[in-house]
Amino acid sequence: MKITVLSKNNALLHRVKVTLLGARDNDQVELVNRSASHLDLDMPDIANANLLILDGSEEEAPDWVNIEKFNLQHPHSSTILICAERIEQILVQAMRVGVRDALYLAELEDRLIEVVERARSRQAAFEGALRGGKVYSFIPSKGGSGASFISSNLAYILAKVHKKRVLMIDLDLEFSDASFCLTDDDSIKSIADLVARPHLSGPVIESASIQIEQTFWLLRAPQNPEMSVGITPDQVDDIISVAVRHYDFVCIDLARTLEPIALRVMDRSDVVFPVMQTVLPFVRGMQRLQRTFRALHYPESKIKLVANRQGNKDDLPMADIENALQAKFVVRLPNDFFNVNTSINTGKPLMEVAPQGILTQALIQWSNQLLGVKSEEKVVNVDHSLLGKLTSLFKSS
Repeated sequence: MKITVLSKNNALLHRVKVTLLGARDNDQVELVNRSASHLDLDMPDIANANLLILDGSEEEAPDWVNIEKFNLQHPHSSTILICAERIEQILVQAMRVGVRDALYLAELEDRLIEVVERARSRQAAFEGALRGGKVYSFIPSKGGSGASFISSNLAYILAKVHKKRVLMIDLDLEFSDASFCLTDDDSIKSIADLVARPHLSGPVIESASIQIEQTFWLLRAPQNPEMSVGITPDQVDDIISVAVRHYDFVCIDLARTLEPIALRVMDRSDVVFPVMQTVLPFVRGMQRLQRTFRALHYPESKIKLVANRQGNKDDLPMADIENALQAKFVVRLPNDFFNVNTSINTGKPLMEVAPQGILTQALIQWSNQLLGVKSEEKVVNVDHSLLGKLTSLFKSS
């Protein structure tokens, strides 16, 4: 959150800065020593502020006209007034011009963080009303299904092709493969850095994540499984609650183990995508997952089956598998072993390695379906005959 503090008093500016930085919330704090008696609303530090803290403890009255103008022009922002002892004398006027909170100068160190957190909650609620992010979770029917690769590259395409704000969370806390599909960044930043934070926000999540693209962030699992010990379902739930207010899509890669964190994530998901290959061991694994879904009373509309690596000679007939599972595959992804292998070995997204590859285009087609976009609007440099073939790979649920 961007916080701007305005005062003529350098000592007060310093007190506010020390108090805010002590909270360690990664907020951007700008101090403005205001020599003029009126607010210059065109100053970038003021116009772009999420939270404006004004010094009302001075002898002259606050600039009510420009305070009201700021609040009308920036309904997503909040204004806080720091007052001298006789705060009750100006509260009515402050309320009329849209000041959201006030505190005594004498209690600044004790109450400022509390007041800022209320402003942060209002901002999150405002952003949440505008951005109701979708939560998609991906779970393999057994090891080797390709769920990590598929989920991470679909998330990349949602950001790269469709320009959506996307957060990819790797919750395979034991093996953490998702990052290898997207980047060779060996940063130690991970979800373990978030769960210990007392206050979560969009910028805090981004500070613990690796930025892959302009609108795409990866929150990786800890590199050492020992660092995952102690991460609770409630902590993960809190991260999701904040993330959906700041991102269009939150894509979560789950391990195949149905432990409490995975169950909580699936509860919070708009759609759960179980991923499998069409050979017998994966069918058995999928049946195990289906028993869990039924026990959790998930509606059929929440579970969308994904068949990966289609076209292998060892594949079982699709009709037989769907009959055994009593469910249809919503997505069928083709086998593109060479390009997938290159992508993983180079640590680059599949779309960078093979933008016209058949699996890349199938993932774009899938992303189009998720967004309700016509395929020809978003598919890049691909032959129309190939599009026709890919269209047949997808079925409506």
